[in-house]
Amino acid sequence: MMPASDAPFSVLVVCTGNVCRSPQTAQLLQAKIEEAGEPWPSSVVVASAGTRALEGSPMDEHSAGLAAKLGATGTDHKARQLTPGMIEEADLVLCMAREHRSGVVRAAPRSSRKAFLLTEFADLLEGVEQASSRQFEPLPPPGLGVSAPSLPEQLRQGVERAAAQRGLVPPRDPDTIDVLDPYQRSPKVYRESAEQVRLSLARIHGSVRKLAQGVPW
Repeated sequence: MMPASDAPFSVLVVCTGNVCRSPQTAQLLQAKIEEAGEPWPSSVVVASAGTRALEGSPMDEHSAGLAAKLGATGTDHKARQLTPGMIEEADLVLCMAREHRSGVVRAAPRSSRKAFLLTEFADLLEGVEQASSRQFEPLPPPGLGVSAPSLPEQLRQGVERAAAQRGLVPPRDPDTIDVLDPYQRSPKVYRESAEQVRLSLARIHGSVRKLAQGVPW
């Protein structure tokens, strides 16, 4: 079932246990959305789940602490097991590692064009940004009688264009494509994992801002 054009844009973030990487990414993404102000908070919803979730568990304290340092506001997180229904209802599925994207697509085969690795999505969106700046005229200013798509619909179009960039953007080094799993590892690995998330979200945020400021999806 296709979402209504004015329904909120739904992001689902996926890792293994849903206690480290995916809730951290979801919280940091939510912080970016809140920081942007309206209409973003009312137009985008973010959730997370795990392929082998530690169901009901709180967020790992080290991941939560790093998320807070990076600007996230903590929530009463409880780990959830990923289901096909969650995948089907999402407009965008951001996976922390290749194994998670494989699990998502096996559970819901039609999700292949909306399921991305976090690092991959950052790369592809930059490809959309570069292609759009070459191929499209800016959106018309308000008041000219030309209706622009709603923000959720614009974001859905962005996901479609990102999927279309596959094969056009050079593949990432396999050693850097997955976000490190820090669970029960050293503080250094927790920091490295969080930095991968932070950098990817910063790149995604930068591309979306440029695209939303005048270049159509």
